[in-house]
Amino acid sequence: MQKSSIARKYRGGGVSTSKSGQGFTLAEVLITLGIIGIVAAMTLPSLIQTNKNLEVETRLKKIYSVMNQAILFSEEENGPKEYWECLPGNRFMEKYIIPYFADGYLENTIQGYSGANIVLFFLDGSALTAKSSASCKYDFFFYPHARYFDEDAYNRTDEDGNLIREDSGITFFAFRMVTNKSPDNGDKYHLGKGFEPYKYNLRGLDIEATKTGSFACTKESRNRAYCAALIQFNNWKIPDDYPVKVR
Repeated sequence: MQKSSIARKYRGGGVSTSKSGQGFTLAEVLITLGIIGIVAAMTLPSLIQTNKNLEVETRLKKIYSVMNQAILFSEEENGPKEYWECLPGNRFMEKYIIPYFADGYLENTIQGYSGANIVLFFLDGSALTAKSSASCKYDFFFYPHARYFDEDAYNRTDEDGNLIREDSGITFFAFRMVTNKSPDNGDKYHLGKGFEPYKYNLRGLDIEATKTGSFACTKESRNRAYCAALIQFNNWKIPDDYPVKVR
């Protein structure tokens, strides 16, 4: 029987080492994998940061809602917030805010630079600190991820005794509440409000205003207290030109 002159072709899957094969050559596969690796290395950090931004945005909106809802419920029993008693931060929270939370939490008290500071750890993995105050002006620091809260770092000061807040706008965000009906002029944007992003001495209610002053949300600032306000003014979205990377 005459043998067929048609050569048998390799029909198996995988890589072909023959130029006449229907698969990819080993060199082509390696080049493709290399390109995929380069693209992944270039895009993966951006995707990870985008996800971090989304988590922070979501939790900032949530704590803003949770705190202001608690304030509204508290006013039903305790009267207008402008007339609430001036108490240290932990006692203020325990009387006027905490009883009106809908979600669960764990509570701790630490010794802060201004006295006893309360720390609340929420079930979603976030945390909130409330500074002690005797003047009806309460500063809060919100940590979207409680794992970044550190008591020593919270009280760290420089050689002149000034607090170091270099992670502000990165791992935590500043808020403020003023219950005194006659605050100083620096609190004009907090008068009559509830739990709001920190706006003390802010020069205007817009994004550009958050980029100036001693609490500017800029890369160079040592205390980016205005970063939460910047995000609020941007519809609770971290802008593309945000000066630092949140964690």
